[in-house]
Amino acid sequence: MKVNKIYLNLLTVGMLSFMAGCAGDENIDHTEGKETDNSSELTAFSCVSSNRLMKYAPRTSMGGHQYLTGSDFYWEPGDQIYVKDDNNALQKSTMTNISATQPTARFQVPGAYTAQNSYEVYYTGASAGATSDKVVISTTQTQTAPNTAKHIGGVGDCGTSTATRVGDHFEFMLNHKAAYLCFLPRVTNAELGKNIYLTKIVVKSDNAIAGDYTLSMGGLSSAPTANAANEITLTTLGTGMVNGPWDITRNIYTQVSAPGFPLSNTITNLATNAAYMVIAPGTHSLTVDYYIKDPVTNVEGVITKTLPVGKNYEANKVYDVTANLTPKDYSDRKYYMWDAQQEYWYGVSDYPTVIDQSNSNYAQNNSDPRWYNGVNDAGATQASHSCQACPNVNEAFWYIMQGDPHWDGETLWSMMSHLYKGGIWLKKKTEISGFNAESYTDPTSGVAIDYRRTHMSYVNTPISGKPVNITHYFYLPALGSNFNGTLYNVGVTSNYWLSSPQSSDVVHAYNMYFIHNHIHVDGFYRYNGYPLWTGE
Repeated sequence: MKVNKIYLNLLTVGMLSFMAGCAGDENIDHTEGKETDNSSELTAFSCVSSNRLMKYAPRTSMGGHQYLTGSDFYWEPGDQIYVKDDNNALQKSTMTNISATQPTARFQVPGAYTAQNSYEVYYTGASAGATSDKVVISTTQTQTAPNTAKHIGGVGDCGTSTATRVGDHFEFMLNHKAAYLCFLPRVTNAELGKNIYLTKIVVKSDNAIAGDYTLSMGGLSSAPTANAANEITLTTLGTGMVNGPWDITRNIYTQVSAPGFPLSNTITNLATNAAYMVIAPGTHSLTVDYYIKDPVTNVEGVITKTLPVGKNYEANKVYDVTANLTPKDYSDRKYYMWDAQQEYWYGVSDYPTVIDQSNSNYAQNNSDPRWYNGVNDAGATQASHSCQACPNVNEAFWYIMQGDPHWDGETLWSMMSHLYKGGIWLKKKTEISGFNAESYTDPTSGVAIDYRRTHMSYVNTPISGKPVNITHYFYLPALGSNFNGTLYNVGVTSNYWLSSPQSSDVVHAYNMYFIHNHIHVDGFYRYNGYPLWTGE
């Protein structure tokens, strides 16, 4: 059989504009891929597949924010195409001139191409299961660096075109048939953002967005032909070494591999962490789980955003998805010895900010205003300084025994520039029948006692997970404690001071302590550094 060479110049320099708005938390914008002509680079091509790389050119946006717009598709080594020949058979390219990332390519394709002046061209991607008319949109996608889309050819990028005869060769411009999401997260807490990383993104849909699809000139089949999946995970790999947990023996941070893309941008910034995912086009209702990690605290958790319901994600378009991933910050919560006039680390600039760090510059005696209140009159006098607004011991008993405590080990929060999770939910006082500050009524005996005048402790076991009617509750993070100048157990346990001294001695004062499986109120040493609370 006579074999003709078909000269197909893939001009895939499509400008995909990005409108990464910063006004909302889950903004979506899209732009259509546009192919530009460059016939001066037309040459023959041979065997490869069709991978793409996106690049961006910046321009100034309104509102003072900078966003990046425009995207070029590129060919990568290993790309290949299929062309339907005169016998209606799809022929796979056998040679190519692709030696590096490049905007145009030439392929040499076997088969007869004399009967017509135009032929169908198919690009089904570089995934392992792809064939001449089968595209595999992967449920597991991996990006090795921010703001690069070299991976999309191997996870579902695809396209078609009609090649037209020009002299002794054919020319075409590829029309992409997948849809693309560009995730653009930010963290407005600048100090926290320096210490946390994006490890993966999980997109969940109400219908199939991945699987095996048939590719025709009209696009992908409306539903997968096999392996349908409603969920895609994009792993965002980090590079280089960063600070890890504090080494107490050497008093330095350990060094660990970066766990993901940086989140050091307070506004949308493609260069910092743009992440790309291929999905099947169509009408979808999507939720996005962003997994973030602090390598110093080793805390990793998820922040979920919901995208517009029933949105049509069109083929050959890139949809920018911006998201504010800033968790609630509790850095304004300070530690105190019981009812001290000044906080535990008042006047100290290099106080501990992560677990196991220490500093010896804490109060040593009552000549220091950071020292605890030594009142001791059988409970007649309550706190008069920093702990004055805290709940008293009676109120604390109501909270822990009748307040339906729930341990929440998933909600992310931050303190002193680091990420944590772990805390307790308690019912608000308005939701607790009988709540009052003057006494606590024991549910067994039915006797109401003012425990400010007599010592007592109560213990309860929290329920695991968030409460259902969350508006009826308030949250206290597990802020840990300071003991002899060392910070302990942030995100694991917490002691919160009460306004009541222990009636029996000058050494102890009441506090509320909790961990994942235990909550109690009892007296403890006044010289410990605990946070304060006001109750709700």
